[in-house]
Amino acid sequence: MGRAVMVGRGPTEAGLFFLSTLIILLTARSSRAQKGDGCGPSVLGPSSGTLSSLGYPGTYPNHTVCEWEISVPQGRRLHFRFADLDIEDNNCQVNYLRIYDGVGPQRTQIVKFCGLGLKVPELIQSDGNRVTIQFMSGTHRSGRGFSLSYSTIEHTDLITCLDKGIHFTEAEFTRYCPAGCMTSVGEIAGTVPHGYRDSSPVCLAAIHAGCGQQ
Repeated sequence: MGRAVMVGRGPTEAGLFFLSTLIILLTARSSRAQKGDGCGPSVLGPSSGTLSSLGYPGTYPNHTVCEWEISVPQGRRLHFRFADLDIEDNNCQVNYLRIYDGVGPQRTQIVKFCGLGLKVPELIQSDGNRVTIQFMSGTHRSGRGFSLSYSTIEHTDLITCLDKGIHFTEAEFTRYCPAGCMTSVGEIAGTVPHGYRDSSPVCLAAIHAGCGQQ
């Protein structure tokens, strides 16, 4: 199992030059919700969504960066659930995923992840209605990158696109599928093992069963 770290090895001159160059390039681009050359498939909805690193679930490219800026209505907060988190930790100065409260220069870090096979069972919650997610890669040989979902915090039963019926122990369950996992976002219900195929992700099975609700 991997590990979550706040700092990596001591910075090298080449590593810091690479990091500063990528950040300069990133901030020089437009202020769209998604920017950079390391962004994978993403759906940034107004109350829920999904995002992943470029090439996921394959190994993400070397020397890339992506930032996603997520906003929900004023007065609401966000939380995040990881489906997968697998970032090579040979140099955590330039290989990491960070989640920030806010956007722009006044943002503050909530958490930083760097490590292979990380398990993050808990929901990660913001303090406000705007969040920045930053993914950075340097030179590496392995790592799938990441896949996560988000929603506003009233959806305490948020799941990811990769969750399956076998992941739930209760006989009956209801879960919230975020935008990007379903054609219709909303609550779904099922019975284990008969409600959805155990081998299929719950949200995908819900599409086939016509269980999505607005």
